[in-house]
Amino acid sequence: STNSNSAATFGKHGIVHPSSFHSNSKIRRSFELWLAEIKAIPAFTGSKHELQEYFKEYVEDYNTATLPHVKYYDYDKWEAEEYERKKREAESAAAANAGNANVAADEWQHKQKLAQIAKQKKMQELLLIQQSMTSEKVEEMKHQARLRHQMAVAYKTGDEETRKKLQRRLEPEELVKR
Repeated sequence: STNSNSAATFGKHGIVHPSSFHSNSKIRRSFELWLAEIKAIPAFTGSKHELQEYFKEYVEDYNTATLPHVKYYDYDKWEAEEYERKKREAESAAAANAGNANVAADEWQHKQKLAQIAKQKKMQELLLIQQSMTSEKVEEMKHQARLRHQMAVAYKTGDEETRKKLQRRLEPEELVKR
């Protein structure tokens, strides 16, 4: 039963190949959104190999139709549909309140304007973060990620001494000084 179910969902939204990253801007945009929202990496600055590993994970979830939200399959299409849906809701609300039609339309326009401003602000913050990240800071963040990984491995293998050493190294300096 699970085989027929997985066969039915495989490719439900199409098939993406690892090579699609460079050839398909629609897939790349959806992947970048997935990376920002699901993996909490808004501005990827790692190696090409690391990016390819994340993309392989995305491709597997895409092809097996297991991404957490439909917007990660085609973000531009989802965004357009979401815009139209909200527009229809505002229009039907306006029709229901024929006397208050202008109020509903104005409210919808105001919400759209606020959403656009919020989106621009988020993009500016992202850009600012990218610009402020020096190569030393990026390397330090990668180093800390490697240390956290080593600490997790030490924990899983029961190497308590190594885990404690790594935990002390990873603690913020303010905590160490206390």
